[in-house]
Amino acid sequence: MRQLNLILATVTVSLFFLSFNTDNHETVIGLEAGNKAPVIQTELIDGTPFNLEDLKGKMVLLNFWASYDSQSRMNNYYLNQIHENYQNVNFQKGNEFVVVSISLDRFKAPLNLAIEQDETMNFMHICDFMGANSSISKMYNIEEPVNILIDGEGRILKYDVEYSQIEKSLAFLAAI
Repeated sequence: MRQLNLILATVTVSLFFLSFNTDNHETVIGLEAGNKAPVIQTELIDGTPFNLEDLKGKMVLLNFWASYDSQSRMNNYYLNQIHENYQNVNFQKGNEFVVVSISLDRFKAPLNLAIEQDETMNFMHICDFMGANSSISKMYNIEEPVNILIDGEGRILKYDVEYSQIEKSLAFLAAI
C-alpha cells in the first residue's frame, strides 16, 4: 500500500510539472495529461452561454455523467463534498474549484430530478440530450461517465480520474 501511495504521488508530481511546463513550445490540444483541453462552447441547461475558456484561472473538473447511471449518482455525493472543500481554495495556476457537469442523458425530466435529488445545483450543468452522440462527447471521446481535471491554464491534469485521486490532486496543488 505504501508503495502504491508513493507511485501515485510520483505520478501526480510528474503530471503537475508536465502541466505547468513554462517552455515556449506551443501547447497541443488533446486529451493527454499536459495537453490543452478542447474548447467547449455551448449553453448550460438553464440557457446561459458557456465557454470553457471563460473558466481560465480556475481548477475545473469536467464531470461526464448520466442520471440513469447508478455509479454516477453515488459519486455525486463525493463530488459535492470535494466541491464544498475546495471551491474557494487558491491553487498553483488556479483559484477556486469549479465543477462542469456534462450529462449523457437523453431526457430532461430524469436529469432535472437527479440534479435536485443529488443537490448538485451549484455545479454548471450542460446537456444537449444527445447522449454519447453529442458533439462534446465526441470531442472528448466519451462513451461512459468520465472525469477530467483541468488546471487554471486550461491544461488537462488527469483524464478518467477517480474521485479519491481528484481530492488528492487538489490537496497537493493547494499545498504548493
